[in-house]
Amino acid sequence: MDLDVAVVGGGVSGCYSAWRLQQEKGAHARIGLFEYSDRIGGRLYTVTLPGLPHVKAEVGGMRYIPDQHIMVASLVDRLQLPTNDFPMGAPPPVGSNCNLFYLRGRHLRLHELADPAKVPYNMAWSERGLGPTNLQVQVMNNIYPNFGNLSLCDQMKIKVFGQPIWKYGFWDLMFRVLSNEGYQFMKDSGGYDANVANANAVTQLPATEYSDNTKFLTLRDGYDQLPITLAKQFDEEFAGGVPKGKRVHMNQRLAEIEIGSGEYPYTLIFEPTATKECRTEVRLNAAATKVRAKKVILAMPRRSLELIKSAFFEDPWLKMNLSSVLIQSAFKLFLAYEQPWWRSLGLVAGRSVTDLPVRQVYYFGTEGEQKDGHPYMNSLLMASYNDISTVPFWKGLEYGEPFKGYRPSCLEPGVKDVVPKMEFPATEQMVQVANRQVASVHALPEVPMPYSAVYHSWNEDPYGGGWHEWKANYRLDEIMCRMRKPVRDQDIYIVGEAYSYGQGWVEGALDTAESALEDFFGLERPPWLKKSYALLPNPCPGCGDLEGCVECEDCAATLTRITPSCLKAVEEG
Repeated sequence: MDLDVAVVGGGVSGCYSAWRLQQEKGAHARIGLFEYSDRIGGRLYTVTLPGLPHVKAEVGGMRYIPDQHIMVASLVDRLQLPTNDFPMGAPPPVGSNCNLFYLRGRHLRLHELADPAKVPYNMAWSERGLGPTNLQVQVMNNIYPNFGNLSLCDQMKIKVFGQPIWKYGFWDLMFRVLSNEGYQFMKDSGGYDANVANANAVTQLPATEYSDNTKFLTLRDGYDQLPITLAKQFDEEFAGGVPKGKRVHMNQRLAEIEIGSGEYPYTLIFEPTATKECRTEVRLNAAATKVRAKKVILAMPRRSLELIKSAFFEDPWLKMNLSSVLIQSAFKLFLAYEQPWWRSLGLVAGRSVTDLPVRQVYYFGTEGEQKDGHPYMNSLLMASYNDISTVPFWKGLEYGEPFKGYRPSCLEPGVKDVVPKMEFPATEQMVQVANRQVASVHALPEVPMPYSAVYHSWNEDPYGGGWHEWKANYRLDEIMCRMRKPVRDQDIYIVGEAYSYGQGWVEGALDTAESALEDFFGLERPPWLKKSYALLPNPCPGCGDLEGCVECEDCAATLTRITPSCLKAVEEG
């Protein structure tokens, strides 16, 4: 097979790249999309549990912010994919104020986190009375007023305690400006370890782009419908040099890239894989597939790139900067119940947060409340959303008797197995331990056992983790630009969430893909995307010399805005 462009990776950035190229390059362009498993979506992965056909379990990415994630929102509109609200609390006027927190054995509501008499942390006098979001904002403005609203290039110029802020890990910097109790409070009540991880302080410090009151959306039929729709249209709708229906190649693992010369300088060697009961493995002794290409797009996370054999990765710059991002571990566990027992506690949607190993509990909804839903009370709970430090607790419970569940009273006809087949089956012990912790979070002596469960871990190859974060001491402004075409004399490109400014979000994956297509493949900005939207946070090749003054437009107004009143309590924003 000879291709103009070989796109490797069936996640959102790979599907988008193939979709855009085939659409724009026309009838003669020979483009192929290759995916390791039998599933399109990558780290977007939607599962439907029995009894809940209209409530989707998102074991990967689950939501976007429509007024911030412009690429995602614009693409969803372009594809006419139906959306649902992803509320983070009860309906107005209550909102997220009654979201539950269980920290150090004490139960609080969100609005109580700003009450120093109730928060079980011995924080410094200057930190008391602040919830986790406002505590981080105060620390950020202490380091440099209005830091979060500066451009990335200006943020990179800021020096603190004698060195540029981009050379600090976030935890290292917090150790200088925040008490240990204050840091622990931010970590525990924030829900995500990644929010306070020792990643690059430039990206971590202003990480307040959303709160429990932010408006989120998701896709009604599952977030993975975004890449699935892109792949389907690429394969079936556009004219191209490769016949329709033969452009997407599943169960192909890219093992090696050989670099030669001539019209097709790249030979991609794919090992056939087999997916059985959702687990994908290389087929032993199966003949490899060779594909020649003029250009290659690697739409893959860091760990997947590390698994490819090629002289391409021996380039000194690439070898040094491939590891410029941290790979953060993550997993999700969903439990399905016959009734939403949490509603009697005033909990409708959104999340509860705890320092127990379950960490975050999300209320995904009841079947009977959904549009066109069956009249069932069956309800879905994301019982545990974990990253980094608490993941090993659950990894230790992966081995044992698979959870069998039971048949609920209300169930659509024809269902044989109440527990969906998954790559990582939830175990009896895992579900029992999680259910006990969920009861503790809600101050209940016991909650009913779930009838079904779904568990998925992102730690294993080829993903390595759930998302990425920039490391300290790296010029992320320059790496973001160059990583898209890391070796100047090679037509091999790297796109995706890993080396983006929007790490952990679909927006980051799409931004790098579209910017690479525009800068290196000659594509014009699509009409459905604003021309004014900046795909990268700084001009390429980077911010240049980072010495010099950072000027404020109106210093007095800035200082007035960031100075809180000492006469009234600070509400969680």
